[in-house]
Amino acid sequence: MRPSQNWLRGLVKDRPHAAMIAAFAAFLISGAFVAPGVPFIIDGGIYLDMARAMAEGGSLSIGGNGDVENTPALVKLLTVAHDGKVMPQYPSGYALFAAPFFMLFGVHGLMLMNALSFGLCVWLTYRLARMFYPEMTARWSAGVFAIATFAPTYMFGIWPHMIALAFWLGAIVAAVHAARATRRDLFLLAGFLVGCGINIRVDAFLAGLIVFFWLRLFARPQDRLSPLLLFIGAAPGLIFSAWLNSLKFGAFTPFSYGEPTGLDSTARYLPIAFAAGAALITVWAVNIPVLSRAALSKRFWPYTAFAFCMVVAAVIGFAPLRDFVWRVMDGLYVLVINLQAHDAYYQEGVERNDYGHLLFWDYPKKALIQSLPWMALCLFSLWNAFRRQMITIAGLSFLAIAAPVSFYALNEWHGGGSYSMRYFIPALPFLAMLAADGFLTLQKNKPLDRQTFLAALVAAAALYLGLNELGQANERFLAPAALYPQWVIALALAGAVLVYAILQKNSARKAATAISLFAFAYAATINVYEEIVHERTRAEQRALAADISSPLPAGALVLTPLQTSLIPAERKGVFVMAVADGRPEENGAAAMAFAKAGRCVYFHNPRAVSKVEAFLTAPLDPAPLWAPSQRFGDDPRLAFFTFSGAPQHCRAPYADKPATPQ
Repeated sequence: MRPSQNWLRGLVKDRPHAAMIAAFAAFLISGAFVAPGVPFIIDGGIYLDMARAMAEGGSLSIGGNGDVENTPALVKLLTVAHDGKVMPQYPSGYALFAAPFFMLFGVHGLMLMNALSFGLCVWLTYRLARMFYPEMTARWSAGVFAIATFAPTYMFGIWPHMIALAFWLGAIVAAVHAARATRRDLFLLAGFLVGCGINIRVDAFLAGLIVFFWLRLFARPQDRLSPLLLFIGAAPGLIFSAWLNSLKFGAFTPFSYGEPTGLDSTARYLPIAFAAGAALITVWAVNIPVLSRAALSKRFWPYTAFAFCMVVAAVIGFAPLRDFVWRVMDGLYVLVINLQAHDAYYQEGVERNDYGHLLFWDYPKKALIQSLPWMALCLFSLWNAFRRQMITIAGLSFLAIAAPVSFYALNEWHGGGSYSMRYFIPALPFLAMLAADGFLTLQKNKPLDRQTFLAALVAAAALYLGLNELGQANERFLAPAALYPQWVIALALAGAVLVYAILQKNSARKAATAISLFAFAYAATINVYEEIVHERTRAEQRALAADISSPLPAGALVLTPLQTSLIPAERKGVFVMAVADGRPEENGAAAMAFAKAGRCVYFHNPRAVSKVEAFLTAPLDPAPLWAPSQRFGDDPRLAFFTFSGAPQHCRAPYADKPATPQ
């Protein structure tokens, strides 16, 4: 069913929906200015630095050496040094997009850009769904994405996810329209949008792979020219990204984070890159649907079965291949089912409590299904789509979900500082579309009674908030209360849908519909609550950062493991260098050079001291200096250390608290 070409005219006539959209836009714009104007995690701090450097100086670099002789580049986490300058590892296309917003509205401009991108993604989800489904399903798809996924928890932050997703969805919408209207010029546009997206987030290349495989496997398997046009369209963006990386890192490649940095190194994904390259060539050269029909024909199916058995035997018998498959399967389990099983590394805010619960800012981190307990509806929708011969939407949805999920499952990369699986955000619009279709299939496409919806929402909210109170009251139950109910809901929904699919009884349909509605309401409650926690945490971080930064004098150097807490200090001329494994000699050299130049030097809490002290040539005063704070008292993040012979003006602003912080 083709979408109306007069959608804007229809929207104006549909006054209730027009009013709702206007209210939504007002909410996004006002929220961007009301929400606390601070980053949520380290990544956001780097993106803020990038936007500020581009807006204020037109620079790709976010720092240098403080103009102090014999000082190395004052690098932070997620940055690299190149030609004496500090370069962010992330694609600098974000800085170019964000700079005008920062120039107009400062840090809130970045949040406004993000909020508007979120609104655009909601609309693109609707438009894409409308290309395959009826109007009601398209509206439900947009609603599920906007309310019942974790996408809203990223709408008011300083993140690249929403603007990158806008390019993902824009490219896919253009490609679908091109395939349906037989307009090959739109494949160039789709490729161009993919290239732009790569300049925001490197993983946007997956959008190009999704469109390529969708065209060759499902939409236009006889057409070999259109996929090539996709790559031609992406070329300008790829070349531009490579040029920016050559300026930043000295490497003319669109896929680079500079020096290898462990979990962030693109080298970790070389196996999947080689596999994808081989698959691209094979799928482009061979008409897979025709070959598949031949392979499954009565004449050839014994040979196909034998080949399948040989592949299984190779996976079992060949150790590297077996280990690769096991690693992906284990990653899928951890990231999709049970993130608490992850052997996570330490980083700011990410830690385990005394009961082994994996937390971020004292709140349990969740796997995908623990944010979206309604995912069984997606399998129901896919089954229905293949049964109804709706191959194009089923194939597109499967590829768009599988690509980011399998890519990040390869190395169990959980997204670091986040409550939910933020790297799976590109899959959310397609999960939302499938869930909306599955639910409305159960609902027989009838309008939903408001009282029923409100009852489900109240019941879900009461259960979730009650369990949350239990977890807050007793830390032993913190993760179980926040995570385990989603497993129960997901299993109940899967069972109900399976019973209905087998029996096709009206009673089974009603049960599955009721559980689906409760699952949507529970997911919405989770994600609305998370957004509230996001903003509350950021407000607390802003207040703490203000107290930490207030005594620091301009021109001082702070070596810290907590760089985001010093953003206010940087705005008044304080220099910040991250303390991390692998660079203690550079930290020591920077500290001694600043001290020799007569600058104040501070080591932020005992962790900084323990990592750097062995590389200093002057003794440290064992007594900490405390930044005064009425709200945060003796929080160890308020403690600093300095050299024994530091000038008095470097000590004067600090409170006298002799106890050593723990």
